[in-house]
Amino acid sequence: METKLLLLALIGVFSVNAQNTYNLDWVMGIGSSVDLTIDQGDTVIWTWGDNAPHTVENEVGNSVETFNSGVISGMGETYAYTFTEVGDNRYFCGIHGANNMSGTITVREVLGVEDNNLSSISIYPNPSSSVINLEIPHNIQSGQITVYDVLGKQIYSDEFISNPRISINIANWSQGNYFLKVVSGEYTITERFIKN
Repeated sequence: METKLLLLALIGVFSVNAQNTYNLDWVMGIGSSVDLTIDQGDTVIWTWGDNAPHTVENEVGNSVETFNSGVISGMGETYAYTFTEVGDNRYFCGIHGANNMSGTITVREVLGVEDNNLSSISIYPNPSSSVINLEIPHNIQSGQITVYDVLGKQIYSDEFISNPRISINIANWSQGNYFLKVVSGEYTITERFIKN
């Protein structure tokens, strides 16, 4: 049972996408320069820097997402919103107006592994007792291969350059499940294989 839980936790660690949180000060008179460019799934937190009542709300017709903090008062109070749609989001304080407190959150598309064809990596034979072969698409020019056991211990690591077929000798490895991670630039994919 503990091994299964550990395996699930390890899979979760490898599958989590990095998401960022950005902090913006939100005070009377900040002007119209509170702009950010972020990725899909990132969160923006506005922090009240004075005791005046403010809102953070999208500008209707000039925002791809709809959000509204409602009226919040008090220094140190916050409002957080996670952006999921690509595009521009003009926002402002509904109490003090767009001239005194406004900005734009521009959300960029997050390219997944499919966009770099890392999803088409194949491992064979699987399971294997002596050698695994890794086939990488021709458009992936370089990267890093790392193998972990189910406890998260790194077993193998190597770089590749312009080599679509790679063989790894696993004959002396213990029997069990392994996770092979390929990183090329900012793209990552993790595949499981079995040593029998």
